[in-house]
Amino acid sequence: MNPAIPSEDVVRALLDPSQPSHDPSVALLQVALSGFGFNFYDARNQARANDLLVRERVSNLLADAAARIRTLEARYRERSIPAATREEPFPPADALRRAKALHELTARLDAAGSEIVTLEAPGADPIWSRVRDELPTLHRLFAFDVGLATAATALYERADALTAEAVDLDGAFDAFASDFEVLRKALVERRALLSGSGPALPRS
Repeated sequence: MNPAIPSEDVVRALLDPSQPSHDPSVALLQVALSGFGFNFYDARNQARANDLLVRERVSNLLADAAARIRTLEARYRERSIPAATREEPFPPADALRRAKALHELTARLDAAGSEIVTLEAPGADPIWSRVRDELPTLHRLFAFDVGLATAATALYERADALTAEAVDLDGAFDAFASDFEVLRKALVERRALLSGSGPALPRS
C-alpha cells in the first residue's frame, strides 16, 4: 500500500472532523485541513461561501452596468453637446442636465457594487452560532442575496439596452430610479436580518 495515499477510514475521518479520531496523526490532519477550527465541509461555511460568491457576482454586474453608462455618457456628450461657437457659446441646458445625470448614474452603480461586495456577513465563530440559529439564517441571507442579484440584473439589462440616441432619456432615468429602489429595499431587509429586526424574511 502506498503510504502517501490515506486509507478509507482516514479519508472518512478527514472529511468529517466532527468525529474526533483516536489516531494522533489523523487528529492533527483534521485540525490542519479544517483551518485550525474552520470546517470547509460544514454546511454553514458552504452557505457563507455562497453568500460571498453571489455578492461578488452582483458587484461585478453593477460594475459592468456602470462601464456601459460611462461609455454612453461619452457618446451622448459627443452627440448632443456641440463645441461652443460665437453664436451659441453655451451648450443646451437639457443636454448638460442629461449628461450630468448619466455621470451620476455611473457613480451610483459603482457605489452600489462596492457596498454590496463589502456587506456584513455572520461571523464564523461558536458564540454567534450558539446565539443565533446560524444555518437557517444563512439560508435566508442567501434569499436576500438572490433579491440583490435580481435587482442588479434589471439595472444591468437597462444599462445595456440604453443608447445615446434614446428619445426618452428622462423616462429611462425614472426606470433606473425604480430599480435602485428595489435594490435599496433588498439591502435594508438584508441588514435587518443580521440585526434581528425588520420585515418578515423570505422563505426558500
